[in-house]
Formats: sequence, C-alpha cells, structure tokens
Amino acid sequence: MMWRNYLKTAVRNLMKRKLYSVINVAGLAAGIACFILLALYLRNEWTYDKFHAHAAELYRIRLDYGEKDQEVTHTALTPNGLAPVIKDFPEITSISRVYPSASIVANGDKVMNEKRFIYADPAFFSMFSFPLIAGNAATVLNGPNMIVLSETMARKYFGSTDIVGKVLKIDNKKEYQVTGVAADVPANTHLKFDFVASYASLGRKANWNSANDYTYVQLADKATAIALQGRLANLVKEQMGSAARAGATLAFVPEPVPGIHLHSIAWNSTERGGDIRYNYILTIIAALLLLIACINFMNLATARSAERGREIGVRKALGAIRGQLFWQFIAESTLITFCAMALGVIIAIVLLPAFNNLAGVSLKLGTGSYQIYLWLAGIFLCTTLLAGTYPALFLSGFRPVQVLKGRAMPASGGSIRKSLVIFQFAASVFFIICTLVVGNQLKYIQHKKIGLDRSQVLVLSGENFNPQMLEAFKGRLLQQPGIKQVSASYDSPVSVEGGYTIANLEGKPADYSMNITAIPVEKDYLQTMGISLCSGSNLTNADIQDILKEDKDRVYHFFLNETAVKQLGWTPEAAVGKRMVMNGRAGTVKGVMKDFHFASMKSKIQPIIVFPEYEWFGEVLVKTSGDNQQQVIAGIEKAWKEYLPAVPFEYHFMNEDFDSLYKSEFRTGTILSTFSIVIILVSCLGLLGLAAFTAEQRTREVGIRKVLGASAASVVALLSKDFIKLVLVALCIASPFAWYVMRQWLESFAYHASLGAGTFLLAGVIAIVIALLTVSLQSVKAALMNPVKSLRSE
Repeated sequence: MMWRNYLKTAVRNLMKRKLYSVINVAGLAAGIACFILLALYLRNEWTYDKFHAHAAELYRIRLDYGEKDQEVTHTALTPNGLAPVIKDFPEITSISRVYPSASIVANGDKVMNEKRFIYADPAFFSMFSFPLIAGNAATVLNGPNMIVLSETMARKYFGSTDIVGKVLKIDNKKEYQVTGVAADVPANTHLKFDFVASYASLGRKANWNSANDYTYVQLADKATAIALQGRLANLVKEQMGSAARAGATLAFVPEPVPGIHLHSIAWNSTERGGDIRYNYILTIIAALLLLIACINFMNLATARSAERGREIGVRKALGAIRGQLFWQFIAESTLITFCAMALGVIIAIVLLPAFNNLAGVSLKLGTGSYQIYLWLAGIFLCTTLLAGTYPALFLSGFRPVQVLKGRAMPASGGSIRKSLVIFQFAASVFFIICTLVVGNQLKYIQHKKIGLDRSQVLVLSGENFNPQMLEAFKGRLLQQPGIKQVSASYDSPVSVEGGYTIANLEGKPADYSMNITAIPVEKDYLQTMGISLCSGSNLTNADIQDILKEDKDRVYHFFLNETAVKQLGWTPEAAVGKRMVMNGRAGTVKGVMKDFHFASMKSKIQPIIVFPEYEWFGEVLVKTSGDNQQQVIAGIEKAWKEYLPAVPFEYHFMNEDFDSLYKSEFRTGTILSTFSIVIILVSCLGLLGLAAFTAEQRTREVGIRKVLGASAASVVALLSKDFIKLVLVALCIASPFAWYVMRQWLESFAYHASLGAGTFLLAGVIAIVIALLTVSLQSVKAALMNPVKSLRSE
C-alpha cells in the first residue's frame, strides 16, 4: 500500500516536470541501449572459441622462424608433415590439420565459388564443438571424398538438411559424398566454414619443405602444454636440424585456441584477429554512457532542491519521517529507471541490425544472451541506487522550519553538480579528440602513397588458368577498350605473406642467408601495379622462357626492393646481376624496385622479392582506365565465360583488399565516432536540463536586468558563461589523457599521421560550440521573456 502511494506520487511529480522527466528517461534509455549493443559486441569478442567443450585443452601450433640478427616471423601455418609425427606424443589425445581452399561447388545447375571451404582430418568434429545435425562426428571425415555442409549450405544446394548420402561436385573434378550436416558456425570462432571436406581427399604426401596447413591438437590436460613445447623443440632438431643454422630461430609453439582471436601474434591466421585495446576502449565507452546518464539524473534531482524544498517542508511538518521521504525519492528513481530500461531495450532491438552492419558482426539478443539479461538486471538495480540514493539522502535531509521560512538551500550541492558536469564534458572532449585522431589516421592511410597504384584494379581468381590459357586470356582482354594492363600474382600485392629464404648470394659468405617475403608474378606485374625501378630493367619474353624451361635448366630473375638491397649491403646499381638462390630457385637480380607497402602500415616496409613464376596464380589483375566501368566489366565477364565457362565469374577491386588490412581500425573508428556522438548528446541532455533549471531560478534577476536596460545578448552571455567555464576546465583535464592514449595508439603504426595541437584546438571548439548551443536554447528563451511577466510571476 505504501509503495503504491510512493509510485502514485512519483508519477504525479514526473508528469508535473515533463522536461525533467523526458531528459532523464531519454538519457538513461540512450545509455542503456548503447550499453546493450556494446555488451553484445564485447561478449562476442571476449568469448571467441570458449564455447568448445574442450576449449582449455585445444591448441594451435605456431611456427616461429628467423635468421641470426633478423626479426623473428610468427606464422600460424605449419608443414603438413608435422601432424603425423606428433600425433603419438603422450600429451596429445587428438590432432587435426586444417587446410583452407576456396572451391567451386556444384550441384546440378547450382554452381558457386565458395570461400569458406576447408579440408580437415577425421578428429576435427570430435575436437571442436561444432554440433552436427546429421552424421557421426567420429566418422564423417574418415575417408577420401567425404564432405560436411553447414545447415545454410545444405538448404542452399539441396533445399533440405536430410542430404546424407547425396553428392556434390568440387572444382569441376571430383564428386564428394555428403556425410554430415553441421549447425551454422557461430560468429565467435576464428574457424569459420561452410564446407569441411576430408583431408585425405587432397592426396598429399607428408613434407617439411613448405608450411600451408594449420595444425590443431587436443591435450589430455592443459598443464602438459609446457611438456609438449619441450618435445616440439626436440622435434625441430630431429626433423629440421639442417635448416636451423647457428643463431637462427626455428620453433613450434602451442597457442591456446581461446586466446587466438585477441592474443595471437601469428600471421596467416584463418581470419584477422581482434585488437584487445579496442575492446578496452569500447568497454570504457559502455560504462561511461551509463555513468553519464546517471550523473544527469543526480544533477537534475539535486538542482531541483529549491523547488522540492517546500514540498519536503510541508511533508515533514505533517509528520513524514526522513525514511519515508527517502523511499519516496527512490520510488521516483525506480520509475524513471524502469521506463528508461524498457525504452532502452526497445531501442537496442530496433538498432541491432544497423549495429551488426556497422560492426561487421551478426549478433542476436535472444534466449542465449542470458548474461546480457543478468547485466540488465544489475544495471537496473545499480542505476536506481546510484542515481537515486544521493538525491534522496540530500533532499530528505532538509529541515522543515528553514524550508518553510524560505531559507532552503538552493545552492547546496552546487560544487558537486559542477564537478559532475566537468566529468561529463571531460569524457565528451576525450572521445571527440580520439575520434578526430582516429579519423586523421584512417585518412592518412587511405591517401598515403604506398609505392604502387591500387586504383581501378579489378581482381579475378587466377587459380584455374595454366600459363598458355592465361596468356591467351590476357591478350583477349587487352583488345578491349578501357583495359590498360593485365597481369597475375600469387596473392594480393597489398598483402603479400609468402615466406622464403635467400642464400648462396654472390659476394656473401657461404653460410649467409636471409628470410624474406616474396611473391611469384606474371611478366607485366610491375607495370600493371605501377611499381617503379631504381635500377635494372623490366622482364622480357626471353626472361619468361628462362623460367619455363625444365628444372635443371631453369634460370630465375629476381626483383629486390630498396630495403632488401640495403640490408644486403648493396647499392641498387651494384645489385643488378648478382647471383642468388631462393628456396632452390637459382637466378640473378634483374632489377631493384622502389620500396612499396605490401603489408599493413602497422609494420615497417620489410625486404621483399618479386619474381616471375608460372606454376600457379591466385589472382589475375586487370588495370582499367576507370571509364565506362560497367561496360568494361561486362566485356571481362564475356571473355571469362569463353575461357572458363564452368567457373562462376566473380571480381572485386584491389582497394577492397587494401581496406581489409585495416578492417578493425575502420570498424572501431566508426563505432568510436558513433558512440562518441551518443556520449556528447547524453551529456548535452544533462546540460540542457541544468540550463533550463538555472534560467528558471534566475527569472527575477533576468527581469530586473532587462528593466534596467540589459540587452538580450548580455543576458544570454550571463546565463551561459558559467557553463562555458566548466567546459574549458573539462577540456584542460581531458586533453592530456587523450594525448597520451592517442600517442600510444598511433605508435602501433609504423607510419602514422602527426598528433598536432590543431586536433586539440578543434576538439575544444567543437565542445564549446556544442555546450554553447545547448545552453543557449534556454538562455535565449529566458532573455526574450517579457520582464513584466517575469517579475509578476515572482
């Protein structure tokens, strides 16, 4: 009964002060909605691969290698000969290799290029908790030409999940029997697939000469990981001792699978990992949004102390005790929080699809998100207490005699309110600066000259071309208007990952060697990509004939970049003609290229070799003029169908490859700017409420000043200056923190924009303008009021 009265009174009070109620509910709802969205995203990030039943015992073997006095390379890829040798180690209970290979999948007239296609050993579904809708986890991959489809792919190709025993054609060659259907892979795993074919289908022999596979092991106990690393160290000496020169690094290192997404230092993972620093930033944003919304509530509640003073005095004079008044204000807080919580959940549900698109994820707020609901319950309780306790204690403590005599304490809590406003705008300024710096860096990345021309380059799949077909296809394309150059390469020019070793260098000691990145290419690669030469000359038809000879007669022609030549102690001119051997390929230096970025700008430009080799191409590169783009693409598709009628035509632009290197930066930058705007808006809501209350409290003063001749502009300045001072203090507090954090972030890039004073000045101007506009809404309204009415109302 008492709580019913509390709630009735709370409703009446909230309806009486509609602006106050709307500001509090809107601010809290925005904070709660953003918290839900960010909590879903962070939950997805922090729980990567932790859903596996044996997550604590699952490890991926990493390969570390590096020559003496050279940087160590960490790669997630290992030789396929590793698994057969270590499968009987006592620490290991199960083992599976994984080999990703985009494939053409066909069932009747349904023919598609499928990117998420992997090969795996029989233990794959027993080790990892990817549940099967159909099929036995222990047997679905235990023979050649067996395949498991995801539920979505089963429906896509067959219209049903009851497909065990049916057949798919892969790469227009082999027929694979469907042995199982797996539930769709969750978003929070680094092992995403739509098809899993049996590893035995590859027909490979075990070798140690190249690293192309991922090797996963399940241990009997995670405590044995140290013992396993010791055995792997001994294995290196036994199997690869000849490759491990004095002072060189060569090691296999177990990495915990649940830590791969956020903590792995290995390159070449199945997907680009997350950045734990961005998760910390987003966690801070989520917490600040809630905290700022609560601060708004506390500020407005205590600011209204004079208005509520008479009410409290009358209640106390009629016998109300402090405890009753305390719970009355808690009831108001509960009501506001409940309304905000309900509205916040609705907003989060409505905005979730847009947020998924923004963050590049597929999150759901369903029954499986019980942790989120527990968080919401905790938020409800904490927000109610945090936002309501201080105002309740403050307001219920008024003395009735003083209040009724007109000596209430309207200014009480002023210093606290000012401190909270400073905190709010310090947070806003901090994120304004962060958003500006991140935006500057992303702009710098997109516009920096990287030493090659990636614009207007279409990328096609090259794996189905042999040398003769590629040459004919290239000639056909060059006849088409709008096409300037055509070439091919092993992988993307803006993301080269091939690891090689050069040795037997002319003029160097016999035992000298150097690890280096290299990429096999077609003859016109340098011209197509706009890579300039410091010395030497471009490839000729005669050079290509040299690398098409039989192995014993084959001669290679290498192009080194400036960094490689400098590291070797040569000049660009002296390097030309030098003899060398790279992974068994003997040849000479044909030319020296100017340095270009072939990896993320987070790392410095490293030595690289570009060399012609026609064994296999991953990509065909078509440089266009940019004119009549759709017509040019249609012409390329027509030619494609003439040469590869059974292969679906797909393309993308090289700029997309470049942008993918910075996907997490672009994504985090967008999220950061979006939620920074929300933080600013929520802060402004609180400032708007305080400005409205201040203007109301100073109605008599404003009226008197206008009667005495004060202009509207001077009144606006009078009511605004105190708030602007607070924003300036916030700017001074936030700037050093933002400078330190952003400097640390920028230093994660080897090449980055400068962190100048202009950014901080711009942030300050933005914050002041936003605050001034917010406060002026109420200041102008007060300044334009009729002074006679103002004084009469008093």
